[in-house]
Amino acid sequence: MDNNAGSFTIPAAAATAPALPVSQQSVFLQWFQHDIPFIAMLLLALVGVVFRLPVTYWGILIPVFAIISGAEGWQNFVTRRERYALVLGVALNWCALMLAMYLLYNDGVKGVLNANATSLAMMVLLALGTFVAGVQTRVWQICAVGGALFLAVPALGWLDQSPLLLVAGTVVIIALVGFVWWVTQRRLGPPARLGGAAA
Repeated sequence: MDNNAGSFTIPAAAATAPALPVSQQSVFLQWFQHDIPFIAMLLLALVGVVFRLPVTYWGILIPVFAIISGAEGWQNFVTRRERYALVLGVALNWCALMLAMYLLYNDGVKGVLNANATSLAMMVLLALGTFVAGVQTRVWQICAVGGALFLAVPALGWLDQSPLLLVAGTVVIIALVGFVWWVTQRRLGPPARLGGAAA
């Protein structure tokens, strides 16, 4: 019986040792899996402006943003009618943005705006569309991405004089947004874990 009791307490002690790393890892993985779409939205938009990517890139990027917006906002709407209105609103929002992009890259406008001005104008449109999509879908992270893109426009215009400063500014914006999301998720994560452990 003593041997059984001793053998029972040893696994219990061993099981409690790796409990902290596992919980920390699960909180990090939970944050990463939950917020990776929003980080990807920000990165994809900044890459398009920094490298002056062609209109094909933006044409692919807009449907990607639309899908992410609809997928993330789907859980915030319960009834069939609400979800239908969500899909319709998101589709109209991004279709209007696609039309604006077509007008920007039209041959008549191309002669007026240079490549830098066109990229920054596309960034403003994308920021506006992203922010409106965040309001429509009731997802504050998408609104935050739109706000970050708005802030990036004047910064990119100013930093365009120096490629090194441009890269540094992009990294700082990404780091700040990622840090805010990480702190928010970490603050929300541990209480749920402690409650689950206590139960």
